[in-house]
Amino acid sequence: MAKKKKKQKPKQGHPARLQAGVVSMDRVKVGRGLDALTPQFVQWSAKYRDDPEMSLMLLATVRETLGIYAEVVGLDRVTDFDPPKLLSVLSSMIEFEEAEDPEAASSGLGTMIFMAWSDYAEFLRDTGLWKREPESLEWFLEALEAHDPFGEDADAAGNDEIDEIMASEEASLAALAEIVAMPISKLGRAVLPWLLGEGNKLWGSMPVDEFMETAAAALADYMPAGVHESRHPVVLGVVLMALESVNAIKLPDKGKPERGLMYEDIMEHEDADAFEANFYFIQACMDLFMDKPESMDEASIQAWGLAAFWIVAGIDGTPHRVDAPRDDQFSPEVWETAHVRLRELVSLGLLEEGETYSVPAIVRLAITDVENDLLDDGDEFDDAELDALFGPEGDEPKRLKREVPYTGKVLQLKLGLKDAKPPIWRRVLVPMDLNLGDLHDIIQASFDWYDGHLHIFYAGGFGGTSYGPEIDDMDYEKNEAETLVSSLLKKEKDRLDYMYDFGDGWEIRIDVEKVLDADDGQLPRCTGGRRMAPLEDSGGVGGWEAKLEILEDPTDPEYEEVKEWLSGFGGDEEDEVDPAYFSKEDINAHLELEF
Repeated sequence: MAKKKKKQKPKQGHPARLQAGVVSMDRVKVGRGLDALTPQFVQWSAKYRDDPEMSLMLLATVRETLGIYAEVVGLDRVTDFDPPKLLSVLSSMIEFEEAEDPEAASSGLGTMIFMAWSDYAEFLRDTGLWKREPESLEWFLEALEAHDPFGEDADAAGNDEIDEIMASEEASLAALAEIVAMPISKLGRAVLPWLLGEGNKLWGSMPVDEFMETAAAALADYMPAGVHESRHPVVLGVVLMALESVNAIKLPDKGKPERGLMYEDIMEHEDADAFEANFYFIQACMDLFMDKPESMDEASIQAWGLAAFWIVAGIDGTPHRVDAPRDDQFSPEVWETAHVRLRELVSLGLLEEGETYSVPAIVRLAITDVENDLLDDGDEFDDAELDALFGPEGDEPKRLKREVPYTGKVLQLKLGLKDAKPPIWRRVLVPMDLNLGDLHDIIQASFDWYDGHLHIFYAGGFGGTSYGPEIDDMDYEKNEAETLVSSLLKKEKDRLDYMYDFGDGWEIRIDVEKVLDADDGQLPRCTGGRRMAPLEDSGGVGGWEAKLEILEDPTDPEYEEVKEWLSGFGGDEEDEVDPAYFSKEDINAHLELEF
């Protein structure tokens, strides 16, 4: 049985960057096959992942890489591949990309690919879709786990290194000497006697913030020069918590601080047995420094995430250059703040000073699965926080808000879901200066979908001129981002057709009901509609209606299965689905965020 997965998100984009740039029937065939499996995969994945969007992102990674495999090796069905050949193709893709772009290693490309294929292979095994020898699939899964740089084997390898150091007195003394020479270790050895002396008298007599300010002033001579004065109390707080975590000091809720069992190991460091306490002190300091900042404004999250991934890059052996030009997706403030955070770690001895932000070997061992810890199951992020940390998914820039009110003509559009009975529709007001890509986003918000699948517009009915996003392996006739809505929808009764998710086949008919003058209201906005939109990956209109019927009958043999599937969308299995529910206020709130 597959293990419960950690909730992860790649830093920027996914292996679609590897696209060959040529329309391929092999890729189209792979896409169609995976579209048909998507509902089943999402349902299976809900047992192990709390985030349906993450599941779809992983499946998109499988789609892209399997498409390349199909072109190179050949493929009859998306459920039937040659594991050794596929592993070879995956490894070659990663090696090629990292050779072309050295930053690809630090972007988590390899981890994303191996994680996606681990999920997909387990899905094929658990659902019985794998028809070859079971042993070949198990071999493939073991090989993927061995390749994953942040997998369990990698953790075990790190633990083995620590065990080897502790097993050798010579190695322990050498590593201990490296640790105690770090400025942060020297600071720790200054904090302990002060806290048990002068600080002991002050403990509990003043608010915590005031106590830390007092401690910072008293220990200023021990603070490394590269740490800004405003950060002295914060750094001391980290050191104090780390000392407590290794039991060098006891900080009771009531009473005064006392020596802990490991006090001598921190203060006296000539014995090899002192290595363990000092090592875990360094580890605790790094964990605390890399913890999510309390200030959750967008700039703080971006700077924190950027600094953390530069540290991961150092662990991977591709350290970030100190003088590297700023990435345009980050503001100068965020870029500089990330550098300030890392320069502070350099001053404390936790990073190496030089042309790059390199991680000393002993600190690398102390950082346990940093990339996973950033988004561990215990930390819940909302979409705004994730976008602030990693940027918006894909390479599409954030849409700029209008600086002046729109004064042109407005289209009143009716968006009707084809074949839905009773009808499911939305009425929206759309400025005529938007493009079809904007209209796609309006439709997604209006039907509460999450844009996890391909889509297409047709002018002149299905089969007419096609419009879509600029994707290399899709044969759209025109780019939607370069096509104004007003070039196709100009007057009453003009019409467009839209299809989303080629597996489920959600078809929307777009009709112009009226052409209006702009008012002072929100644009775009929803002014009416009927009934709840079907949930994604529910099997099209027919599949959604069948699920609604099952949910009405608790005695149905599939009732529990559908309830469990429903909970995979973030709800509770006890939640009720009201197909008659409609709220234009909810839709307009989403549109306000988007536009």
